[in-house]
Amino acid sequence: MANPLLDPHARIVIAHRGNRVAAPENTIEALRDAVALGADAVEFDVRVTRDGVPIVLHDAELDRTTNSSGLARELTFAETRALEVRSPVENSRFREARIPSLEHVLDSIGDVPAVIEVKEASAVEPTERLIRKFGAAGRVIVGSSDAEVSERLYRSELRACASMRDAVHFIPRALLGITPLPARFAVLSVTPRYHGAPIPVIRMAVAAHKLGIPTHVWTVNDPGEARRLWAGGVAGIVTDDPGAMIRARMR
Repeated sequence: MANPLLDPHARIVIAHRGNRVAAPENTIEALRDAVALGADAVEFDVRVTRDGVPIVLHDAELDRTTNSSGLARELTFAETRALEVRSPVENSRFREARIPSLEHVLDSIGDVPAVIEVKEASAVEPTERLIRKFGAAGRVIVGSSDAEVSERLYRSELRACASMRDAVHFIPRALLGITPLPARFAVLSVTPRYHGAPIPVIRMAVAAHKLGIPTHVWTVNDPGEARRLWAGGVAGIVTDDPGAMIRARMR
């Protein structure tokens, strides 16, 4: 089956850390909620515990998302499982939400396409190993905001998002309307603003189309903006509110 994450003509909704507006981010519960709503794909983050287990967690620190503090990498996997994950809403379904392992997530989401952000270099090898173990390479895109990690992901032979460096290098040709040079990445993943500066997302999407590469934009929670971006040639909307984006796409 074709991977919708790689289709430059698609209009897909990618659930950022799951259904983040209604469930504790990066948990099995949030990811399942997003899939139940009809999200085309899910996005989540991977780090590694002290004993080398890849876990699904965004921040290096535990303070924002759990009832603990300190660094996740200083705990064993068993210790992270004992922590409670905070929810954006009061809901008894989420009282038992815990930080999941990457293995548990890949097992739980089945054949749902996924964007995996690898947050640190130590997570690259175990993430790649588990993707291959689950036969998920055909439905997964990997990426990172870390330049070193991005370079390693490029060499992994998995489909990868553009590094921040490559995305920035893409901008001048997009603005000039020049066909870009062949790219190392399979997906151009960009944000509308970077450090306060506007990014020419639609012009970049048009340029990427010339290479047959889809553009995904993060993080978009406004339905009007999502419709504008889709109309301009953006393929994927990465959102905290997949339900709202699915409704926007239907209008």
